[in-house]
Amino acid sequence: MRKTLIFASAVCTSAPAAADPIQLRADALATTGAPAGLVTVSADGSMDPGVSAEAVLWTGGGTVHSVGTIGDDSHADILVMVLRAHTADGRASGRIGRFIESLGALRPVQVDGAAGLVSLPLHVDVEAFAGSPVVAGLTTTRAWDWIAGGRVSRPIGDMGSVGIAYAEQRADGALVTEELGVDAGASLGKLDDVGARLAYDLANPGLAEASLTASHRFKTLRVELYSSFRAPSHLVPATSLFSVLGDAPAERAGTDLTWRAAPRLDVSGDLGVRHSDGASAPEIVVRARLRLDERGASALSAELRRDGVRDDQWTGARCVARIALPRSLMVSTELELVIPDDSRGLGGVWPWALVALGWDNGTWHAAIAGEADASPQDRRRVDVLVQVGRRWGIK
Repeated sequence: MRKTLIFASAVCTSAPAAADPIQLRADALATTGAPAGLVTVSADGSMDPGVSAEAVLWTGGGTVHSVGTIGDDSHADILVMVLRAHTADGRASGRIGRFIESLGALRPVQVDGAAGLVSLPLHVDVEAFAGSPVVAGLTTTRAWDWIAGGRVSRPIGDMGSVGIAYAEQRADGALVTEELGVDAGASLGKLDDVGARLAYDLANPGLAEASLTASHRFKTLRVELYSSFRAPSHLVPATSLFSVLGDAPAERAGTDLTWRAAPRLDVSGDLGVRHSDGASAPEIVVRARLRLDERGASALSAELRRDGVRDDQWTGARCVARIALPRSLMVSTELELVIPDDSRGLGGVWPWALVALGWDNGTWHAAIAGEADASPQDRRRVDVLVQVGRRWGIK
């Protein structure tokens, strides 16, 4: 099987002598969805006390043997490239460029445009953004395609906050999406928290997303009750085989228990019910995380999961290890194994694995990551990511 190697680098221009140090940072993250990998190369610095800039490149590559498609090649594109500015007191700020915008309960969107926030008297915050929705490819024309939205929010004393948001998107002048969102959260004393989100689709009337959570913390146990609904338009990008299979339009309800079993050991269980396409099925997750040092720089975790509805039910296991090594090295590995109730002729076990080695001495840093998986979408797939970076400053 062929393997493709990805290399990314960037160069920062200098800043005035009075500026804070300019930094160059590069990171790598492998995903199972197209594009194959996420390589972020960012130039991040302050040109004066109120202005900063950052740039992130999204690219990926690998060998993909898909079901019905051989040799699926990903493309490179810009994820974020934005200039930020704010007043000295922080009461007003703005951004211009390409960025991800998420207002309250509304779905996240990637836009080329501008956004700003202003804090008004009576503790009222007003946020707004406008621009063109980003599409795949750097040369695609988008005449008369635009999206705009805003959110008004206000704290509720020291308890929490409440906000209301609205966004509208058009393509060639025709309405594509129109959403109204409401979000609220509150802390009821030191041990109790509640939160709620609601997004309503005005273009195609119906609920787009809703969630309600309530939690209580005992001495070593945290109990959370949740109920949620999410439509296809609010699904998030997949980052592993579990998220590919588990993130589907559905209603969910249940309870999540987290127990501090020992000073460095957390054990949690999620017992819920998923309802989708007129059918219901249990959703059971058991996790354990052991921190190997006080800071948690090294840790081991394991997870068992039962998920899915009807013919898409599956059982899975996940193991993660992150170990800090001498000489500023860090090694991490993740392994997921999924056993589907109905393999559909694609094998009885679907694996996903990611292994990465990183090095960071404060000035130079580098990492290499390899990912391999087999799933209903790809019979087999291998991706390799490499990143190298250096931080420096100009006083």
